[in-house]
Amino acid sequence: MHGTVIDFGCGDEKIIPQAIGVDMCPEADIQLDLTNPGSFHFFNDNAADVIFSSHFLEHVHDYRMVLKEWWRILKPGGKLILYLPHRELYPNIGQYGANPDHKHDFVPSDILFALKEFTDFEVLRNKTYPDDNEYSFELIIKKTAVPRENVIERDNRDSVLVIRYGAVGDIIVITPLLRLLKEQGERVVVLTIPGSTAPLINNPNVDDIMLVQRGSLNNSKLHEYHAELEKQFKRVINLCESVERSLLLEARDEDKFFLSKEERHKLTNVNYYDNNLRMAGFDVTGLRPEIYPTENEDFLGGVFRKKNRGCFVIQWQLTGSSVHKLYPWAEYVIEELQDRHDDIKVYLSGGPEVSMVQDWYSPMVINKLGVWTMRQSLVMPKYVDLVVSPETGVLNAAGAFDTPKIGLLTHSSIENITKYFLNDYSIESIAPCAPCHRLVHDTKHCEVDKEYGFPVCMSEGHPPHRVLEQIEKVYERWKDAANKARRGGLTQAEAGVWRA
Repeated sequence: MHGTVIDFGCGDEKIIPQAIGVDMCPEADIQLDLTNPGSFHFFNDNAADVIFSSHFLEHVHDYRMVLKEWWRILKPGGKLILYLPHRELYPNIGQYGANPDHKHDFVPSDILFALKEFTDFEVLRNKTYPDDNEYSFELIIKKTAVPRENVIERDNRDSVLVIRYGAVGDIIVITPLLRLLKEQGERVVVLTIPGSTAPLINNPNVDDIMLVQRGSLNNSKLHEYHAELEKQFKRVINLCESVERSLLLEARDEDKFFLSKEERHKLTNVNYYDNNLRMAGFDVTGLRPEIYPTENEDFLGGVFRKKNRGCFVIQWQLTGSSVHKLYPWAEYVIEELQDRHDDIKVYLSGGPEVSMVQDWYSPMVINKLGVWTMRQSLVMPKYVDLVVSPETGVLNAAGAFDTPKIGLLTHSSIENITKYFLNDYSIESIAPCAPCHRLVHDTKHCEVDKEYGFPVCMSEGHPPHRVLEQIEKVYERWKDAANKARRGGLTQAEAGVWRA
């Protein structure tokens, strides 16, 4: 388990912490539908030292194609480690006790024969574990090294490397830059961390993605690592700290963090997108984020729209990466909206940890917390009528589409985030401390309300009536467009997108 380890079908627990976990579940570093062999195009040739997969391959119809893809991704000399239920020890398909999702019943020779169809290899281990609680076999297969002249290695000296570690929102902020580089004819490579790649899926301006596992490099070594990368690439654009520490101040930078609010605002009230472009050497302003739905996502988005026809559909992002991004009055605002109108549907997105919705029963409130993957949450803004979100990746993703959006801003201003977004109804917190332009991880430097302990920038800075009024503005525009379409004898779709 050394080098680059990919755990395909990792579930909620990777084989080792430093592995790159790939699965559909929210806990995975990269969320992909692995039952579709086409998903593996996301990975480079000769990228992994080890590919590990436990009790996954039997769920895939075309397991031979998946094995081919894994072999392509594995480096010469690398190891494929498979752990699978043994058909002589576990109930077969159709038998009592069998897993209803299984597509195949395997013995080790099935896998080895499938590999022999297209490659040579060396079996390092072929072992069966017959205990009742294990009923599986393990294969460790080495990819036979091929002659050097047959190995295609990418020469990156013709490529531009864009380095951006950070959360999903940070990656979305660099998307306009990627397009500008591609328009200049550059081959574009992005270096980031697992878990932040969702915005880059299907992006035509990205030729390659490099991943560095979070924590695998000490911060003191990053400069040395980046210097080595500069020898390998035509150009390196390092956008680390293009927002954090420079425009969102951290407590470790005491000379800036503890300036007065007015001084901090003067120093940092700069648009994040403009600042990234400036750091990359582009004298361009006013660009918006870019998200590219796949053909399948567009099809499913159309199904979603059809399913919700006649309803004003809101995607409400409840959670973010820190404590000030949870809006405590969401339930009250949504219930009031539904008391007033019978044609509003609300889809809740975000992480599964929010407890406020556990006892929230309404056929018009659909709980997708922990159900929608990060990628789904990022593309759904295209297919709803309104996005309500704190300062999260979802708010940035909504900026890629003309869908109306209401950002509940706290540490950042409209100038920082949503200035160039179309149909933007974002509101800045009215709390005295906001916008603080500080990177908030906890409430150590925040004033909190006395009743619930929430940062006042959110709980008191966005009173429910104010958020409700903003949603009503968008709803009335939607209702007016729908009524005009009906009077004209046209469906809303035929009359054109109402929001345009």
